[in-house]
Amino acid sequence: MAKYHVTLKADLIDGDLYWVSDVEADNEDAAMAVAEEIFARHLEDAKEWAFSEADVERL
Repeated sequence: MAKYHVTLKADLIDGDLYWVSDVEADNEDAAMAVAEEIFARHLEDAKEWAFSEADVERL
């Protein structure tokens, strides 16, 4: 197994959501699947999320 740094992006109606995770997997496809599984588990506890960084720009 190898370590992978995976960035997933979801295009939503009102914006974009990025999920970045370090995982161990046999290959890149498996790493994406593991990162998606971890994200899905965190969706169950979304009420407990808090953003730790923000960048706001005036348009």
